[in-house]
This record gives sequence, structure tokens and C-alpha cells, in this order.
Amino acid sequence: MAGTAYTSVNFVLSKPFARTSRWGFFHQSTLVAGYDEAEVEDDVALQGLVTFEPRDGFRLTAGAFFASGPGASPTVGMQYVRPGARWFVLVSPRVNVERDPSYSIFSILRYTRGREADARLFLSLQALNTFEKAGHIKSYQWLRAGVDVRGTQVGLALNLDEDGPRPRIETRAGLFLRRDVF
Repeated sequence: MAGTAYTSVNFVLSKPFARTSRWGFFHQSTLVAGYDEAEVEDDVALQGLVTFEPRDGFRLTAGAFFASGPGASPTVGMQYVRPGARWFVLVSPRVNVERDPSYSIFSILRYTRGREADARLFLSLQALNTFEKAGHIKSYQWLRAGVDVRGTQVGLALNLDEDGPRPRIETRAGLFLRRDVF
């Protein structure tokens, strides 16, 4: 997303180790590069999780999380995943395993409509809410509206960002480009 205050790159990978395996890997990387550091600081967040799917759509997760502010932590959680022809849903709560743990819920909700051979409507909401015992740490809601042409989506982006214990919504608009790789 190239927006009014920063450019962000978001990469999400979720794959089983083998086609019929209940074990897999989930990775998410978010890089934010601000145009003016006084307004938006550069930020990096990475998580790598091994997943185990005891039931279709329900996964247990364990791995590591890194963010530019707090550093690295082991993390555990679960995921609910429901892909479909029109809808895609992912809800992923997790907790960092440390003396003073932080908790987060990461979610993706996507909707596409139309024939795959044509340009299709693409709508998306990606959200993250992170807390600790003392209160709110960071949250965002990234809204996307555009078109999907054979696995590539382009359109308008609206990011709502909140930081700190007394968050205030910072609204940033821009354009997005997204590609389905696998």
C-alpha cells in the first residue's frame, strides 16, 4: 500500500508441509516505511508459526514473533480458517509467552464476486488488535476495495491505525496492489 503517510508491505503465507499433512507453516511479515519519521516511524513485525490442524478449519499454532519495539518472543495460539469461492475468513488469536505476555487477535476477511475470467469485485478487511495487562498496545484496520483480475488485486486503501495506551485513530488513505502467489 502506498499511502499519504507511509508505504507498507504485507506478506502472508499459509501452507501445509505436504498436500495431505495436518502440519504446516504460517508466516506474516509487515513492513512500514514512513515518509516523515516525525509522523510515522518505520516498523517491522514478523511471525513464523508451525501449525497443526486437528479439524478442518481449526489450527493450533506455536512459533516466534518479532516486532521492532518489543523484540522477539515465543508465541502460541490458534487459527480459524475458512476459505471459499467468494469468502475467505481467518481469525488468529495468540499470546506471547513471556513474563508479562501480550495478546493479539489477527483477522482477515475477504470477499470477491464475479466470474474468475473477468475483473471481479474485491473487498478486504485485515485487522490486528494487541494488548497487554496494562492495556492497549497497537491496533489497525486495513480496508481495501478494488478489482481482482486473475489473482491480482488493485484499488483504494484506507488504513486506520491506533497506537499506545490511549489510542487515537490515525486515518491514512492510498492505493494498494495485492497478488495471490500460491
